[in-house]
Amino acid sequence: MLASCQSATGVPVARVQLVTDSATCLGDEAAAELGIAVARGSFAFEDERAVDDERAWRQAYVRVRGGTPLPRTFGPPETAYLDVFRPAASAGNAVLCLVTPFDVSPSFTTASAAMLTVQDDLPSARIKISNPGVGHAGLGALLVTLAGQAAAGADLDALLGLAEELEPLADALVVPESTRWLAESGRLALVEERLDDLDEDIPVLRIGTRVTGIARGGCHEEALAEAVRRVGQRSGGVPLHAVVAHAAAPGIAAEAADRLRREHRVVRLIVTELSMAIGAVVGPGAVAIGVAPAGAGGL
Repeated sequence: MLASCQSATGVPVARVQLVTDSATCLGDEAAAELGIAVARGSFAFEDERAVDDERAWRQAYVRVRGGTPLPRTFGPPETAYLDVFRPAASAGNAVLCLVTPFDVSPSFTTASAAMLTVQDDLPSARIKISNPGVGHAGLGALLVTLAGQAAAGADLDALLGLAEELEPLADALVVPESTRWLAESGRLALVEERLDDLDEDIPVLRIGTRVTGIARGGCHEEALAEAVRRVGQRSGGVPLHAVVAHAAAPGIAAEAADRLRREHRVVRLIVTELSMAIGAVVGPGAVAIGVAPAGAGGL
């Protein structure tokens, strides 16, 4: 976690601990490097339950591709947030927790309950829970930007303001391998509500407060190219942080990463596994692409 630092006068300055849930596609290594704490959810097949991490997701996608039905997913419990909030608040640090949008995870509810529990014991604790409109890989990219500002000494109010400024400019799109698992997860009708009958086409999806089809391609490559083109439109051409998350599809993820670098001004790009909260909707082989401006005002 982030510790307190010293000001020029030697007086301790409160730092901000960034927190998110495991549905955010950021990757364990990147989260640790950036000082972002992750409250972990879980997923369950009929005969087994696993805590979210990249290794568990990889194994689960192999299992699904072998014929096992998609698992059920569960957001982080209140205790997962308490384990992060309490130490940060006890050390005098503020906490900013950005969670996955409601349709994918109930994280906002459990994080808010944990916040109230901590504030009962430490009334002075400054903890803010935010439920941005951008999810998974886009939320991961937004957190990369916020982490850089937190490390530079931005306080809680400044980070909240920056998140509010940049969230409308961030985006996250998903390209599934096929419509097979969308049908299995019961989401295909939502997608075709916007795109009409897909037949053999591959949709480009936005998964946030709901699953929405925004475009289609005649094949996976066309859909991927369309997702890369569209994902940076909101930002207006500013330098970007980007996250590419894949459901056991490293080759396709590498192709998406190359396209992003060619077509957009990418400052930092993270490639990681797709969280099961999203994977249980779109299935193995899917690739998520998220971007957020790399600084305030696009700087």
